[in-house]
Amino acid sequence: MNKELERWLILILLLILIGAGMSGCAKPQVAHDQPKQSTTIDTIGRLDAIANVLGCMFDPTPCQKKSKEQKQHKD
Repeated sequence: MNKELERWLILILLLILIGAGMSGCAKPQVAHDQPKQSTTIDTIGRLDAIANVLGCMFDPTPCQKKSKEQKQHKD
């Protein structure tokens, strides 16, 4: 084999091995199963739902009527 060809072949193989070794060391960042902390804007966006839940807790009659109407529309 030609000496120049052997040097290039060794250099290319060495670079491939180094590249494979470097990519094997990188650990992907895994999102932990921690819940996302709610911000003020998130809370403000859900005020109507919070108000509906509180209203249904103290006077469930309108919520029950609305639930019955929704069931009738599905059928």
